[in-house]
Amino acid sequence: MERRYDPTSTNHELMFMGVVPDDEDDGEAGRDDLFGETPDAPIDVGDGPKRIDANGEPGGATATASTTKSTGRKRKSTSPVWEDMDEIFETVNGVQVRVAARCHYCKKELSARSSGGTGHLPRHAEKCKLRHGIGRAEHQSMLRFNADRTVINWEYSEDVARIQLCRLIARLDLPLCFGESKAFEEYIKIAHNPRHVNVSRQTTTRDIEKYFKEQYAKLAERLKSVSCVALTSDIWFGNAKKDYLSVVAHFVNSDWELEKRILAMRLIDCSHSGSNIAERISTVLGEYGLTDKVFSITLDNASSNSTAMDTLKPLLSGYVGPLLMHQRCGCHIINLFVKSAFDVLKPYLDDFRTVISFLNSSNQRIAAYKSFLLL
Repeated sequence: MERRYDPTSTNHELMFMGVVPDDEDDGEAGRDDLFGETPDAPIDVGDGPKRIDANGEPGGATATASTTKSTGRKRKSTSPVWEDMDEIFETVNGVQVRVAARCHYCKKELSARSSGGTGHLPRHAEKCKLRHGIGRAEHQSMLRFNADRTVINWEYSEDVARIQLCRLIARLDLPLCFGESKAFEEYIKIAHNPRHVNVSRQTTTRDIEKYFKEQYAKLAERLKSVSCVALTSDIWFGNAKKDYLSVVAHFVNSDWELEKRILAMRLIDCSHSGSNIAERISTVLGEYGLTDKVFSITLDNASSNSTAMDTLKPLLSGYVGPLLMHQRCGCHIINLFVKSAFDVLKPYLDDFRTVISFLNSSNQRIAAYKSFLLL
């Protein structure tokens, strides 16, 4: 017997609440009254290809589902990480597939295939925000006061911090592990910048090598426009008990300003003979393209340096020819004068050294000496 739909029935209220009616027809009797008549066939709302069955008729719902899949339409990504990343797609078998992601801040490309996980992307984005001072309130930019009383925005940059750490280590001859020490981290974070990130000694080693190559390339490019240079050279020893030959260039730049640049500090772990000194100096000049731009060399008065000049003069005569000047170091000459004077005063100096050693050998003697001075 046909049943009529009653709008006042309980099923009517249940259907509006999204609950299946409790009678045996599962609400089919009232569906037409709520949503209108059911069409005989699905309504085609797309313009894609349709699947045709064996009788030449459209395949109905199956064709519609296939159409959506065959168009290769990508679903919109809902993860918040894509607010900080750009998706990179490639076409594989006619379908666009996500293969990578590009960070908005560092422009680095990371793996992000559709078939793989993306858990590493938010971690990378968070680190980039910390480095660039983006996001939280404590990561906002700060004000910096210049010497001329102007105020500018200051942003913490991890790259700048790492470069300055390399300069500090090189200038003070600090160990490479200095940047990862707990004491240094506490000092920087408490006294200067709470956003400081420690750097391992392996990273510092790579940073120093990279910084050296960059500065070397800049100096080589700058010296290309220099017409002539004057050189000074000497041998130094470091804390590691190794000897190094320094080569320094003095020249006048395009603004008529005198500049001094260290060209190299070359290890000389062999005899300090004239041939070894000349070989290292000529190698450094060849690397910078200065072999034909030298008009004078200043060395100390050691006999090996005079021997080195006999080898260097024919090699460096391209700019001034036989007029190449070999200057004697004035500071070294003054040092020889002072040593000669100390030879005359040596007996008195020995007496002073004996007295100082006698006092420093006992705390009681030092205390007695101080009490004597107060009398």
